[in-house]
Amino acid sequence: MLMAIVGMIDDENTDLCIRGNGKTCTLTYYLYRYYLQGYEIWTNYFTTFSKRVIGFQEMINRLRDIHNDNELKKKAGLPIKKVTIILGVSEMQDLISSVGSDKYQTLFVDSFANQLRKLDTDCLYDTQVLKSIHIKLRRHTENIRIPMKLHLNEVYCNFDRCDQKHLIDIYSYKPFNKYPIRRIKAWQVGKLYNSKEMVYDKLVIPKGEV
Repeated sequence: MLMAIVGMIDDENTDLCIRGNGKTCTLTYYLYRYYLQGYEIWTNYFTTFSKRVIGFQEMINRLRDIHNDNELKKKAGLPIKKVTIILGVSEMQDLISSVGSDKYQTLFVDSFANQLRKLDTDCLYDTQVLKSIHIKLRRHTENIRIPMKLHLNEVYCNFDRCDQKHLIDIYSYKPFNKYPIRRIKAWQVGKLYNSKEMVYDKLVIPKGEV
């Protein structure tokens, strides 16, 4: 399963804030819920509960290693240790763009989505504008959430550097729901990660590996 946490669907909507609207906070909230259920969490940004904090490329390499190791164990009749891994990837738009040409990005996205299915792995990612994401990845993404930041008096906040306490209403764009499906307290979730962290991550994958 792929889930996207987005600031807005396209950049023509000027009513929503792109930066500082709670994308990574919402991403961290959903990842933490997985963690509480006993899943192993890998992220490309720091959280207090991540089993691994590694780049997206290393995530893919490690998943492939696990898959290949499981296949060898199956052939040898050996038991396979079942561990469900959940990936949390921030700033996905930069990563997919770094892959290269549009054709190569398409090959990569299909390969990545197939790998997730084989390993029963979920990937949650955030991005500023959904339509900045390669169309193939958007088609593979089953769930899309849009966070909306509010002050405690329930007035929506579009200031990206506001230092007040905030609530975050989470809307479901896909599947569509007119009303918020969840409300979280940003100052509590904020204790689980570093909201000031800059994510520098890049994919450089040999063409023979997609």
